[in-house]
Amino acid sequence: MSGTHYPQKWGKYIQFIVEGTTLTKISKSLKISLSTAFYWRHNVLNSLRSMEIAPLSGIIESDETFFLESFKGKNQCKGRKPNKRGGVYNFRGISHEQVCILVAMGRD
Repeated sequence: MSGTHYPQKWGKYIQFIVEGTTLTKISKSLKISLSTAFYWRHNVLNSLRSMEIAPLSGIIESDETFFLESFKGKNQCKGRKPNKRGGVYNFRGISHEQVCILVAMGRD
């Protein structure tokens, strides 16, 4: 946040990021440019990456979840129909059309 022109807008910006608001909506509501919102998002992600997070210990629960694979922004998928929101998958579990994400959380 140091060195930015709008330090008073960072709190609301981080709240928008946590809520999953799009960068376009963030830039309009905070009255900043889209490129500034994009740059700030990278600053937030880089600071989260540099934080030292304690390893999980004690009783740990883990599970997997599956999401449809997204090709958004890629030009390599020209022979495929685009997926709409709430797309439906044809195969359950591990398949060529879904990506598996592992999630772990300590009970503490």
